[in-house]
Amino acid sequence: MRTYTILLNLLGCRIFTKLYRNRLNNLSQRIIGARLSTEKNAESVKNINLAPEPRKIHAAVLKEFSIPLVIENLKPPKKVQHSEVLIDVYYCALNASDILLSKNLYIFEPKLPTVLGYEVVGKLIEVGTEAEKKGFTVGDKVIALNKDRFGGLAERCLAEVGVEYDIWKISSELKFIDAVSILDNYITALVALETKVNLDENDLILINVGISGIGLAAVDLATNVFRAKVIGVCATEDGANLVREKGAFTSLKYKSKKLLKQIEEIAAERDIKAIFDDIDGEYFKKMLDCFTNVYKDATLKELLRDDNFAVVVHHLSREGRVIIAGTATTITDAHSEVQKSSFSVSGFSLTEYRKKMPDVYRQAGDEILQFLEEGLITPSCSLIVGLHKINDAFQFVSESKSSGKVVIDIRNKEANVIKVKN
Repeated sequence: MRTYTILLNLLGCRIFTKLYRNRLNNLSQRIIGARLSTEKNAESVKNINLAPEPRKIHAAVLKEFSIPLVIENLKPPKKVQHSEVLIDVYYCALNASDILLSKNLYIFEPKLPTVLGYEVVGKLIEVGTEAEKKGFTVGDKVIALNKDRFGGLAERCLAEVGVEYDIWKISSELKFIDAVSILDNYITALVALETKVNLDENDLILINVGISGIGLAAVDLATNVFRAKVIGVCATEDGANLVREKGAFTSLKYKSKKLLKQIEEIAAERDIKAIFDDIDGEYFKKMLDCFTNVYKDATLKELLRDDNFAVVVHHLSREGRVIIAGTATTITDAHSEVQKSSFSVSGFSLTEYRKKMPDVYRQAGDEILQFLEEGLITPSCSLIVGLHKINDAFQFVSESKSSGKVVIDIRNKEANVIKVKN
């Protein structure tokens, strides 16, 4: 206001011109907006160092969309019902749905306020009668995919042991920090590869990792369990390094003008260069675009969707086959022409599969935990941070800095950000 008054006096003006009035209004709106934003941010962080209250628990609460979470003292869950268990949470992994829900970009809108987080590890401190009949007891170490309830970004979390129950006991030898980031991504990748591809040893599979933890899990499984030859395509050089560490045949940072030529050279080494010939070659290029277009103009919502893991199979007579899998853009009618010849395209959603095939879903979880115990697979964790630094973790995922999991330490709430070198 003072700046504009001095300027007007110098010009000898007696009234505001329309131009300056508009500028002043715009300036006022920006100041008001900044003040409101500051107030919201202050509200979100003022309780970061909350002292614990008797008979209450700390939780990170989403109170409004697209603003930082708030640390609050909440009443713990009430006494468990027959089919429920109460978990003393040690760690909670962040997943794509947590980020999208916080911005109201997910497939459903949560009722606010709410506590996000569904992939948790901890110990059971209360067990309902039906849960007892399924073999759960107080003191069990467990991992849960609490997708129906969320609530993992808190010291206590209720989960249900129903028809489609999502809780697995883990061995006493397995560390919580190793288990927390394993199940969701690895079950998705395992079931997709087994049901959509039937991957064989020495098959050549191109996995578009993008920023997807599922893509990294697929690389790990394809390389170290199925013993296939993996070509990894990644958004960043750091991602490409992670893929190499998983033992991939080769790993490439995405470059639009170089990618196809690089793949052609790799295929030629394996005597399967025919996929690039004639009309099949054109189909292959169009199909590859369905995957790599995520690097060009996809939004955060598109990149973080948890139902966009897709598989494409290309059969090649006596030369074998090349498989493409991983993060993909939505396959639209515009791409329907590529669904010809020897190509088949399948999207995969673990949420839908869990409802239709719960027994296979649970068996896949058992297999993943066995692979982990045997040392065949290694989950990738990029960041560990205390519960009170939760907003740093959300920002890290939103900025698409890594494909590795981000893990929240629920017990060591004040833990500073630790970047993990896998």
